[in-house]
Amino acid sequence: MSDNQEEFDALSQAARSFVDEHGKNADRLFNFCENFMHDWREKRGTRGANDNRLVNDVFRWTMNRYNRPRYQPRRSREERASTFLLTPGAYQMSAEDFGRASVRNAARITGQSKSTVGRHLVRHGIAPRRDAKIKKLTKTTQQLVRILDATFDRQAAGILQLERLGTALWDAGETRHVPPTTQASRKKKLTELLAEISGAGVGYNIVTIGDVCGVFHGRRFRSLGEASTWIADAQRLGRYPAIRQPEPIAVPAARDYFWADPFVRDVMAIIEMGVTGHFYPIEKLDAIYRFERLLTDMTPVLPWLERAHHSFAGDDMAENLSTLADKINDPAVRKATRRLAKIMRDLKNFMGPLPTSFDAFQNVDMVLSVMDKTAEASPESFARLAYIRESFAMSGDDYLEARGRLSRMLVLEKSGEWQAPDSETLSHYLPEVVREVEVGDENDMPY
Repeated sequence: MSDNQEEFDALSQAARSFVDEHGKNADRLFNFCENFMHDWREKRGTRGANDNRLVNDVFRWTMNRYNRPRYQPRRSREERASTFLLTPGAYQMSAEDFGRASVRNAARITGQSKSTVGRHLVRHGIAPRRDAKIKKLTKTTQQLVRILDATFDRQAAGILQLERLGTALWDAGETRHVPPTTQASRKKKLTELLAEISGAGVGYNIVTIGDVCGVFHGRRFRSLGEASTWIADAQRLGRYPAIRQPEPIAVPAARDYFWADPFVRDVMAIIEMGVTGHFYPIEKLDAIYRFERLLTDMTPVLPWLERAHHSFAGDDMAENLSTLADKINDPAVRKATRRLAKIMRDLKNFMGPLPTSFDAFQNVDMVLSVMDKTAEASPESFARLAYIRESFAMSGDDYLEARGRLSRMLVLEKSGEWQAPDSETLSHYLPEVVREVEVGDENDMPY
């Protein structure tokens, strides 16, 4: 510490500014401090001060205690997520504004770089040049690419077991007994297909070693030795990503099935999660996100969900997630994670040991207000949910006994074994009708 506070403050501020601009380099910082004090003395005079002590003190404190301020992005995470969601629309608009839809023209509309726009479009499944390369592959190879795209949609690397990947490709993910000879031929064929994809220039670098393949999405292994080491480390950790099936190609339905309603399917999925307490794989939680907008893009929360599931602290994923949320630095992500943990905990804890289907439905409505949100978004879907709720109340069945049949309701409807109510019947369950009935019931209650 200098006897002259002005000297100390000036040198300290200059040293911090130097680190902000050039980073921490001991030799350069020490020389800068010496030169700064030399210039200071030429202008202000010596006054008998000990410059060496002052320089050493400021240099030591700056190196040990001061860190360059963290870079603050120009846009928030939510703004970047919104840009990602709007990119396909900008791509379509570029055809109208510039005569041709292209990454360059879409970048001119959004103000983003071409690489950023291209990356966003690929995640949305819009990549004309890549699609052209994929179309040159065989049908089986194209399906394998779609499986890899679905599996590595939100992560850039992982290892996959060839047996499970073959099951996803040839058996649509359904486990069945496969003779050893067939399994061996599948493994050989799958190795050839993966090598073909790796060399097709569609964004995958794949190395197969034994019964496992290592997949890099958007980057490459520098050498076979690096790939072997990386795959061995991943096998030691035992973290295999869940192999996901691609979304089926949308085909216009011949009729509007009752149990195919998106709101009905989401509510039934949430009821199942609440009663069983099983929230993994994390794709199940998409049904919750559609009723509770926690973040525009939930990608930052996904690693914490994986950690909560694989935690050694216990099997309670909701409690593990709540504990992990305290370690998240980003305030928005921390808040969203805590809210999600509370939703999961409420869905699970409010269920009794043998809940009725009606109680399970009511619990989901209490936690997420699904009926109010559905009434605003889709009155027709609200009517279907209200019809289901009333049928649950009338039957009084335990959910665990009825879940097997409930999971097959769409199949039963398509086969004609279950008849959906007609439009006239559902008209009595529309939001405005249900609200009038509820208000009337409240007025009839004695107080």
